[in-house]
Amino acid sequence: MNKESDTDWFTIQPNADGTHWSGKCWYVHELIKYEFDFQFDIPATYPDTAPEIEIPALDGKTVKMYRGGKICLTIHFKPLWSKNSPHFGVAHALCLGLAPWLAAEVPFLVESGAIKAKV
Repeated sequence: MNKESDTDWFTIQPNADGTHWSGKCWYVHELIKYEFDFQFDIPATYPDTAPEIEIPALDGKTVKMYRGGKICLTIHFKPLWSKNSPHFGVAHALCLGLAPWLAAEVPFLVESGAIKAKV
């Protein structure tokens, strides 16, 4: 439905055994589209543990990120995940973890000059 209505904001593909996922996500800020590669591994304790989403291109550009480009989801998303496990899945990690992180961090990164639009 999102693709049909042109409101999609990510593409994603698993590896052959479903343990590693990768794709592209994008966020539009002030009518400019910012696109990033992202990836994550399904943890051995899934679904009790949420995946740790990585955006390698933004590694070290914001304090709301851990080494290796892992986005910070501990304060808001991990408690939500643990309350709703095992009902949450990959789509929840993206929509309730990655999307709010992009919405909070991309405008900050643009305004601070840490990322630039591709023209």
